[in-house]
Amino acid sequence: MKLNQNAKSMLAVMALVGAVIVALNAVILPAGGRDMFPLSLGLLAVAILFWIWIRRDAMSEESDDAVKAAEDAAAEAEALAKRREVRRDVQPAASVEPEDLTKLKGIAAGYQRILNDAGIRTYAALAGTSADELRAIFSAASRAAPVGLETLPRQAELAAKGDWEGLQAFQDSI
Repeated sequence: MKLNQNAKSMLAVMALVGAVIVALNAVILPAGGRDMFPLSLGLLAVAILFWIWIRRDAMSEESDDAVKAAEDAAAEAEALAKRREVRRDVQPAASVEPEDLTKLKGIAAGYQRILNDAGIRTYAALAGTSADELRAIFSAASRAAPVGLETLPRQAELAAKGDWEGLQAFQDSI
């Protein structure tokens, strides 16, 4: 039988109150009416069993929530690790001269350092990076993502092609 937490609590309280009433009646009634005492003990036992049932279900729900949270955290950590591995594979050789990423709207010198540390030193590398990957990079650096983060790959794509007029028009539109 599937009962919610409130229904289980109500049943336990009703059984406990019933046990107390029957026990009081057994004490107050004359000796001939004391045959109700075993019934009160039974109701008290039912109340205790309901309480145990409630606690067991509450503990299992907490355990299920903790397991789910741990699984979610592990999946997120694994996804972040994969993104960081991809970034290491994409890093250009040290001989590649970094391009001035600050020409893109939303990239300041601090953000450029973070991107360079992550291996994104050219417009082409930035153009090949998704917005989610960029969020992960800035999050790993404990920095807020720049405003207009979603536009950076498109801006970088235009800059990589050398389409400075197209870049200016795109930046004016955002």
